[in-house]
Amino acid sequence: MDTREDLQEKIAVPAGLKQELSDMIDSMDAAGKILSSGKSPARLIMTCIMGAAAGIVLFFGIWTAVETFRRPEDTFTDPETAYAEVEKALFSISEKMNAGLEKAAEAEKTLDRSMETVKSLYLNKYNELQ
Repeated sequence: MDTREDLQEKIAVPAGLKQELSDMIDSMDAAGKILSSGKSPARLIMTCIMGAAAGIVLFFGIWTAVETFRRPEDTFTDPETAYAEVEKALFSISEKMNAGLEKAAEAEKTLDRSMETVKSLYLNKYNELQ
């Protein structure tokens, strides 16, 4: 049976391999120290908390999506009643959208007045400089 020394002599090892491996291990150790530096216990705890929070949000997002896309059950047997409910819902949506559009129109008027004020200030300043 061959001894360890005999086996090492039989296997051809490329020149410089030992040094390359040693350099690689040293660089990996240095990289590990750089990456692990600056991580205080409080930072690690916050990282864990943020990861857990992200997981919870992801879970509830998936659960909500699954619940949303389930096949709805029929709640009306009478088509006329169903139509009346749809009409009622659409009327409610229309009222809310109209109120929102009115507020947007008011905001647009305010924005236009503000822009006119800014333009007049700049024009006055420009005219003074000339």
